[in-house]
Amino acid sequence: MVKQRILLISLVGFLIFGLLLGGKVVYQKNWQDVSIMNQSQKIPGVESAKIVNNEGQKELDVVTNKITNLRLAGLALQKLTDNLPIRFLDQNNDVLKKVFGQMQFALQEGIATGDFTEMEQTVRGQVEKAGVQLELEIDNDAIYVILNQGDAQLVEVIERHGQVNYLPTEKQ
Repeated sequence: MVKQRILLISLVGFLIFGLLLGGKVVYQKNWQDVSIMNQSQKIPGVESAKIVNNEGQKELDVVTNKITNLRLAGLALQKLTDNLPIRFLDQNNDVLKKVFGQMQFALQEGIATGDFTEMEQTVRGQVEKAGVQLELEIDNDAIYVILNQGDAQLVEVIERHGQVNYLPTEKQ
């Protein structure tokens, strides 16, 4: 009789646990994710945003399309999430990746030395030689880089103080 009670209590416990877990999953998929997607589409240049699990870590993947103000978009997206890291998915090409790779020296030197005026001049010179358009912004936390060439766009946020608010951008 004691064994039957323990079995019954265990089954009821597992049933309640399953219902709670299922309820959490349904809530996230039907309300939280939909809310983030709807609110993110109001941000200029953002097509969609969704929370994904990447190697056991949650992140917000944001699909962009001709984003014009990366700093404001990034700040707006941070407000939508519970401090999840943001990964932008852009429409870059090989030329933009090469130019961005060449810019890294000046960008990292600017972060290390704090001489952002010289950094900007160096970066603009590199970009002009490549025939690419640059939008560059900076604040206390990060450097926001947008490179445009025709229909291709590379979007990258380089954090200045080692935070992990932004993950490396990937091609859409």
